[in-house]
Amino acid sequence: MTKKVKKFNKDITRSRSFRDLVFYIKVTRVIVVFFPLMLNAQDSLLSQNDKLSKREKWKILRQKTERDVDKGEISREDADKKYSRFRSHLLGKKAERKDPVLENHFKKFGIDDIDQLKNHLLDKHIPIDKLDAVLGGMLRLVHYFKSEGNNQKINPRLEAYFKGRLGLTSYHTTQVYKTAKNIASGRFSDE
Repeated sequence: MTKKVKKFNKDITRSRSFRDLVFYIKVTRVIVVFFPLMLNAQDSLLSQNDKLSKREKWKILRQKTERDVDKGEISREDADKKYSRFRSHLLGKKAERKDPVLENHFKKFGIDDIDQLKNHLLDKHIPIDKLDAVLGGMLRLVHYFKSEGNNQKINPRLEAYFKGRLGLTSYHTTQVYKTAKNIASGRFSDE
């Protein structure tokens, strides 16, 4: 190589703009390689939270909220609002739908706060998306227990409604029956 070419190459590598260009290329490589990896890591952390079932999320929320109420950090009303927001959020709604007719019927049986009954059913692992339908069937079941007294036999139509139409398991229907019997006998308590 000639002296002129060597001097020209030296000048290019020493120039500030060339060094800046090399620096930007290196930074761009780092961003291109590591940025997608960081996004992927965040997605996996978020998806771990999504992997929790609705039942597990409810259980965690219930434990934390009740602990806060016991400590006196939040009031019972705030806890009830938190539960209501959670139920509506899991159903994909902004606010929980209130059914005044259903509430009035349960008030006749001594259930002043239907939200407590909903919380109780969620504690018993009733699916949240079936909750309103279960309450309607439970109302019918409470009427049945009131009219039949201590008759242990369940109306097959009600059983078909809970198992066939709503798709509840035997465990779920047993929990609904026990709760309905307690309501009918006046012994229901969410404690």
